[in-house]
Amino acid sequence: MGNPMTDEELLLMLENSDDDFGLSSGTDLGEGDSGDDDADPEWKLPIVQREEDNQIISDVPIISTSGYTWSNKQPLVTRIPFSKSKEFKVFPQGNEPIDYFNLLFDDRLFELIVNETNKYALQVFLSGSGGSSSRITAWKHTNIQEMKVFIGLLFHTGSIRVNRLEDYWKTSELFSKNFFRQHMNRNHFMLIVRNLHFTDNENHDNNRLNKIEPLVKYFDSKMSDIYEASENLALDESMVLFRGRLVFRQYIKNKRQKYGIKLYMLTESSGLVHRIMIYSGQGQDTSNDFTHTEYVVVKIMEGLTDCGRSLYMDNYYNSVKLAHILLAKGTYCIGTLCANRKGNPKEITSKN
Repeated sequence: MGNPMTDEELLLMLENSDDDFGLSSGTDLGEGDSGDDDADPEWKLPIVQREEDNQIISDVPIISTSGYTWSNKQPLVTRIPFSKSKEFKVFPQGNEPIDYFNLLFDDRLFELIVNETNKYALQVFLSGSGGSSSRITAWKHTNIQEMKVFIGLLFHTGSIRVNRLEDYWKTSELFSKNFFRQHMNRNHFMLIVRNLHFTDNENHDNNRLNKIEPLVKYFDSKMSDIYEASENLALDESMVLFRGRLVFRQYIKNKRQKYGIKLYMLTESSGLVHRIMIYSGQGQDTSNDFTHTEYVVVKIMEGLTDCGRSLYMDNYYNSVKLAHILLAKGTYCIGTLCANRKGNPKEITSKN
């Protein structure tokens, strides 16, 4: 893990982020991305002021076309103190890597995976789709201990690269990977891969993330349970490489992995990830009150506001309206502004 970034380095990164995301005037936000062009230009957020705070905005009659009142005087602002303490809420049982793994991957998660995998394998077996010669006829219900071995072998495939999963069980001296054969039979491993599930396959709905949503919710909940997020957080996108056919696959030219599944990630300067949102392109991440980017920010910060935190973000998310929303929730935001974003007052974005 690298050294935490200083405040100066964070500000420099934000100042240089405009070019990274290519959001200059006339530039498309990208496939499936929702810009703020659908925001209501007449939208006005009432100023929510804490009794213990001094006057936040001076009463100077400079009314912009966006409905905001601006002042040329320095406002009186009382700093919102950070009322939490960055720390572990639950400590690992030791200082070895496996202790931290067990802190995140507890038996509750393994029980979920085991139950849903066994359930799906039984559904496949009862359907008879593979015939009497299908491998599914050899299925034996898995358990938590075996699932831990399976996950461990999956991790190990990342350190030893071969062309196919089956090659880890080859007996040729050119491969000589007895480790995999010693811990699990190849056919049973491949059966678990084939039937691995995290939710009931018979629960059909229109949610494109239905099959993996329990994992995402588990991670977000687990991080909240074991660790108190720090005062300064950053929001950005990340890509999970995927070149197959997927209706919400994204292309972001400035990312190392240009094609794949887009994640919104809330992190600390150390790189620690607190929360994840997956972009599914279903249009369910907007509302009458919020545009897509506003919804992402408000949703991913749920439960982390009203305690003096600061959120760092680039101009893909940031807007004057969003700054008001976060400030009303006792949260600061720091980031550049996109000059051509609808709703950003000209008094702010103008270079004159």
